[in-house]
Amino acid sequence: MPKAYILASKGISLTSRLIRWWQWGFPYTHIAYCFDLSNSNDPYVVEAWWNGVRKGWFSEVHTPGTHFSVYSVEVDKEQKREIECFLHSQLGKGYDWLGILGFPLRNWKLESKNRWFCSELVFAAFKNAGVELLKNTYPSEVSPRLFLKSPLLKFEYTAKLPEVKGGKQGIRRSSPCNT
Repeated sequence: MPKAYILASKGISLTSRLIRWWQWGFPYTHIAYCFDLSNSNDPYVVEAWWNGVRKGWFSEVHTPGTHFSVYSVEVDKEQKREIECFLHSQLGKGYDWLGILGFPLRNWKLESKNRWFCSELVFAAFKNAGVELLKNTYPSEVSPRLFLKSPLLKFEYTAKLPEVKGGKQGIRRSSPCNT
């Protein structure tokens, strides 16, 4: 059975420190979807970043030395294709700053349509493909802490970005949705 891969990182920026504080010290502060694990120390990901949904090497926007873990979820071929097509269709969409504001206000229905924060985006992709990572849960209420509570996630490995700055240039990959 195919696997879909998720990256959870332990960011070290000011934003990550605020997220960690809000999650009562939980170390993981960011979620991304892995398209390519051929370089296990620098996966090729889709993620919601402060300037919108992007695709590229994890090192392109994350601090050298950032620790991360990779998890897998068993899915069928069609579900994996649907997850990846959904993520491709979200590229370039904005960041859901309103949704992030919902956490301190405890209003998880507060969100911007067609905008995403990290765990919301990846959770929605799985939900769209019919994979229920957490039952009775809306994407806008899923923090990295809650995301990683899914019983479907299987730990694969832990790594960290190389300490050397200047990661790889992004490589455009063809979309599995264009077939």
